[in-house]
Amino acid sequence: MKIAVIGAAGGVGRRVVAQAAKAGHDVAALVRREEQADMMSLYGAKPVMGDLEGDWQAVLDGADAVVWAAGGGAGGNYQAIDGEALGRVADTLTERGPKRLIVVSSMGVDRPEQMPPFLQQVLKVKAESDGHVQQSGLDWTIVRPGGLNDEPGIGKITVGTHAPRGSISRDDVASVVLACLGDPSTAGKTFEMVAGEQGISDAIASL
Repeated sequence: MKIAVIGAAGGVGRRVVAQAAKAGHDVAALVRREEQADMMSLYGAKPVMGDLEGDWQAVLDGADAVVWAAGGGAGGNYQAIDGEALGRVADTLTERGPKRLIVVSSMGVDRPEQMPPFLQQVLKVKAESDGHVQQSGLDWTIVRPGGLNDEPGIGKITVGTHAPRGSISRDDVASVVLACLGDPSTAGKTFEMVAGEQGISDAIASL
């Protein structure tokens, strides 16, 4: 499968790139800087220079699926990235394909008032863009991890429409993304996830 990864240099994105390339997929990785491009090449991916606020569509050439792992962060330009840019990506895929899109979102998007105050505004923005994706007609899957950490992946998670508050390693989020890409039945599903006791494949199959 040829996978285009948007947000490839981020914490989750680079793990998606590394795992996908290691699994034998053809990976195109959207990056903004030369040092990021060098890192993607080391992972075995094809770096594609671009900017979500400018020209970025070249990463889609020949792609069978797209992974959105970009984010402005609570202290960053989340309106432009988490909001407007994701909407533009969804619109572009609707027009030209590919139809398969995995979005890495965040736990609490549908209940920001229950989340820490510093996250509430970015979650509201994500709620709008997630909703745009859900109405796009694409074969989308939206994964909403809890708090992210850099611990080694354990390969076991808890999933649900509303998962218990908790954390999950970025390694395991990337593994879930790849599992969803390999399981067409996850199209049209939105779920939260944290570290847990169930193997990733079994957890995904239970949705």
